[in-house]
Amino acid sequence: MKKTFILFALLSFVIGNISAQDLSPNRRLKSGVWLKLGYDATFSNFLTQKGITVSGDKVSDYGVNFQFGSTFYIGPRIANKLRFGLDAAWIDFSYFQFNQNFWDNGMGFFFNFLEVGPKISFSPVSSIAFDLYGRIVPSFSLLIGNQSVQNTTYNYVYNGFNASGIMGASFRYKVFMAGVEYNFGKMTYNVTTEDSNPYQIDKTPKIITNNLRVYIGFKF
Repeated sequence: MKKTFILFALLSFVIGNISAQDLSPNRRLKSGVWLKLGYDATFSNFLTQKGITVSGDKVSDYGVNFQFGSTFYIGPRIANKLRFGLDAAWIDFSYFQFNQNFWDNGMGFFFNFLEVGPKISFSPVSSIAFDLYGRIVPSFSLLIGNQSVQNTTYNYVYNGFNASGIMGASFRYKVFMAGVEYNFGKMTYNVTTEDSNPYQIDKTPKIITNNLRVYIGFKF
């Protein structure tokens, strides 16, 4: 915890120093930090096993997401309207409530960390900017659920780690921001359940994790 705090403090100092040295009147093209709160829309194959078609209800209808990160612009502006840089997310957390028609009870968590990738920003006027970006996403996931069969409840725990991807676009007006992100990838899980489970399940399934995020936030 102490090392994490020191690293965070150093990153904050670097971000602040970069911003302090950037004296252009167009503040939309300055390095800084951002916060996002999002809604995760899921597809019919979200959290289903690769190569297996599931008819009927989705595993999860929606989720919620929180992100905290930074933008580091690199090099000079082009006509004071266009700039390239790096987009980094230090914290990226998603929660999904499972559909009870699929599992009796269940929830999913995605803990993403140290995401980084290229970013391009266009600011036609000093109060407005448009961003396009992509990031590599190291992610840890935990899925927890249970099903009842003949008055017996069977519990399942899925955990996995992978590196997926995000592509996104945003619109900014002053410090306010709104955007959309497509999170895509697959994850191999390790499954823990009771030995007496009546289903012959794959203990190391490869599961699709694609979803679409819509978010609002702030960039400072």
